[in-house]
Amino acid sequence: MLRTIEIDPEEMADEYATDPVFRQAVENMQQETEDDVEALTRRKIWMVNSTASGGGVAEMMETLVGLIRSVGAEVTWAVMETDESQFFDYTKNIHNLLHGAGNPEKLEGEAAETYEDVSRRLAETIIEHIEPNDVLCIHDPQPLAAGAYVVDELGIPAVWRCHIGSEEGSPESQAAWEHLRPWIEQYDRTVFSLPEYVPEFLVDRTDIIPPAIDPKSPKNRHMKPQAVAEVLARSTLIDTDHPTEQFDQVARRLQLDGTFAPATKPEDIGLLFRPTFCEISRWDRLKGFHELMEGFALLKKSVAPESNEQTGADDAIRTSARDDDHRKRIANSRLLLVGPDPATVSDDPEGQETLEDIKETWHSFDEALKEDIAVVVMPEDQVQSALVINALQRSATVIVQNSIQEGFGLTVTEAMWKRAVLAGSDTGGIRVQIDDGENGVLIPDAKNPESVARTLDEVLRSKAQWDDWSLSAHRNVTDEYLVFGHVTRWLDTVRNAVEA
Repeated sequence: MLRTIEIDPEEMADEYATDPVFRQAVENMQQETEDDVEALTRRKIWMVNSTASGGGVAEMMETLVGLIRSVGAEVTWAVMETDESQFFDYTKNIHNLLHGAGNPEKLEGEAAETYEDVSRRLAETIIEHIEPNDVLCIHDPQPLAAGAYVVDELGIPAVWRCHIGSEEGSPESQAAWEHLRPWIEQYDRTVFSLPEYVPEFLVDRTDIIPPAIDPKSPKNRHMKPQAVAEVLARSTLIDTDHPTEQFDQVARRLQLDGTFAPATKPEDIGLLFRPTFCEISRWDRLKGFHELMEGFALLKKSVAPESNEQTGADDAIRTSARDDDHRKRIANSRLLLVGPDPATVSDDPEGQETLEDIKETWHSFDEALKEDIAVVVMPEDQVQSALVINALQRSATVIVQNSIQEGFGLTVTEAMWKRAVLAGSDTGGIRVQIDDGENGVLIPDAKNPESVARTLDEVLRSKAQWDDWSLSAHRNVTDEYLVFGHVTRWLDTVRNAVEA
């Protein structure tokens, strides 16, 4: 029920401390956490979440835990495990409800009973490992109730970290908060990514800690152009006649017969030579994959030979006259939709269903459009998958995040760090990160394919501004969203929970 994840903090800290780019940030982190570490002497921090891989929470955890250890605090990362499918059906509905979707009626019934039963058993397991002076930090709804039961039994300090939320209240989100409230109120402190996500009953006990990235991780580390090309070739995202040893598991692309094959089939996607839009996310309905495909289809239709420049599809998306170069960029453009193998994301039962829906939409397009839209599943190996994402974010012309709702959007942060050209939906943490027209472009209405098409059109038209946007994006992440400040904020929160 509870599995601890081993981490080597010394190697991690040394790697940062010896890098001239990050040396000062590490020194600042060490100085700013001295008092907090002293206050937490003889206490162990337990970080508990639902999975060791897949999604931003798991990706952040290794570096967060490693660097907290490196400054002298004691911390353990533990992952809950259960084979009860109804447990994750229930928590996925909670996830959707907090984003303003989902079904409030499913808060009761058999799945809810399974959630409580698994949570009580998990709590018993945690109690076997935890000491009276320890601090419990629970991430997201999956282990929320279990943590509350532990606090009720032992009375230890506890923090609940919610990585999701919605800026606008709705009957769905209100129903979820009321349902979760008795468990949440057991915690001394809560943590949210944005102030807008905090329900009223938690305002006086909440700290705001935006997510952060690890700039040395396989997904974010610097890659020279040769290394980018090598990863793309080894994962079969580009074709080459040069000798290249493929990864054991390659990226696979949706084929006409509904199966997946190496991504260079039936032909090379043209990633390095065509204007390419790329969205990389979990297969989740709230990521806006369908609307992005429909918007891209409108954009392509607007420059098709049979299109009338003054009326029809182009009239709906055209913001100004296009020159020949701009029309050629649209005509030659391609779209990549990239996500993990759903089987590797254990806490998201809707992943496979969403991917099947995306496949159905793709099959509805004509043959020419199918050639221009690649639906790609990444390698199962976590390190190889991270390297593929890194290479894609550095090589695609435009990184798109068309989320309908988004808790924060680390895929945006990651792309900004790599100086990518960005188009992201005007919601949640994406809106906080992208300053429209300064370091990227916001999509006004991610649910509206015409709005998506207009934004993609605008990005391709704005080629002269790309360098300015990308430099500004990189600077924003450097100042606000690297893991060193994340560690400092977390230790402040844990100390506040102990002293509450």
